[in-house]
Amino acid sequence: MAALEAVVHVQSTRGARAIPFADFHRLPEGEPQRDATIEADELITHIELPARGYAQHSTYLKIRERASYAFALVSVAAAFELDEAGRMRHARLALGGVAHKPWRDPEAEALLEGQAPETPVFERAADVLLAPARAWGSENGPGTNAFKIPLARRAIVRALEMARDGELTNTGELAGHIFQEQGA
Repeated sequence: MAALEAVVHVQSTRGARAIPFADFHRLPEGEPQRDATIEADELITHIELPARGYAQHSTYLKIRERASYAFALVSVAAAFELDEAGRMRHARLALGGVAHKPWRDPEAEALLEGQAPETPVFERAADVLLAPARAWGSENGPGTNAFKIPLARRAIVRALEMARDGELTNTGELAGHIFQEQGA
């Protein structure tokens, strides 16, 4: 929903308000028990998705340890439209499982805009999106999440390739391809 720029509509006794999905989740700061900007007395009434032509070139890729009921190690939502010349426009890219809230970078999305949907372009966008990424925990010991950075890079590229090719699923051989590259 972050990649598609959804809007969350909430209602309380004080009235209704609309929250852009990018602002819905919050960083822990001084209140780590609060994941969202919704107030205790508010109820989500609906979620609005903008009317864009993403249906043909969008995908959601979730990399996880188990096949079901597992949180994402890394997830990627990728969506774009193609213009008449076959170049990307309105490109959107969001990472999950790597930060407290969905991770987007307008610079990485802008890098895709106006470009042909080719793997080297996807790789450059992944590098820009992951430039501020830092591993947490001891470098090589238990508890580190350093593996997520190269995993995220491969997942970003793969999700963009899937969106380009119109693949709507991340099950089976295609999702396994990412793990095989990593040697997992």
